[in-house]
Amino acid sequence: MQQKIHQGRNVKRFREMLGIKQEVLTLELGEEWSQKKISLLEQRETI
Repeated sequence: MQQKIHQGRNVKRFREMLGIKQEVLTLELGEEWSQKKISLLEQRETI
């Protein structure tokens, strides 16, 4: 059985390994992003 990769959790892990807060990431990604949008993205199994 193949284990599913939780893509959102991986995004969160990479962000945390780099020491970047969600708020900082939103500034880097541009004005169409918000902290809430990043949070929801990290909760999704498939992006």
